[in-house]
Amino acid sequence: MVIQKNIYFILLFLISLFSFSQNNDTEMEFLLEERRIYNKSIDSDEGYRIQIFNGLKESEARAAQSKFNNLFPEIPAYLSYDQPDWKVRVGNYKTDLDVLKDLNRIRRNYPGAFKLKAKIKNLNPE
Repeated sequence: MVIQKNIYFILLFLISLFSFSQNNDTEMEFLLEERRIYNKSIDSDEGYRIQIFNGLKESEARAAQSKFNNLFPEIPAYLSYDQPDWKVRVGNYKTDLDVLKDLNRIRRNYPGAFKLKAKIKNLNPE
């Protein structure tokens, strides 16, 4: 009788453990899907950009952006105005190592270029 109760208890324990495990898997899948949806809804992330121009004249900033686009068509260039300065910042880099690779190339044409932390376009929405 005691053996039968022990077997019954162990069986009940294993069934509940298996059931709990399945619920966790289902819940985990649900949470992961929610995270994917959330990540897709965010269009910016923390990262780095390279600043190649800072000045007071919009025409000079647009010229710098245009020249950069001709020299490095694979790297996006962004024009911004932060009163009273116009700025041209380039790239969307997630890590410090990524930005340094392009910074060395860009400095050949823009010796004063430097990296800075910035909100960047979300590179990996998943």
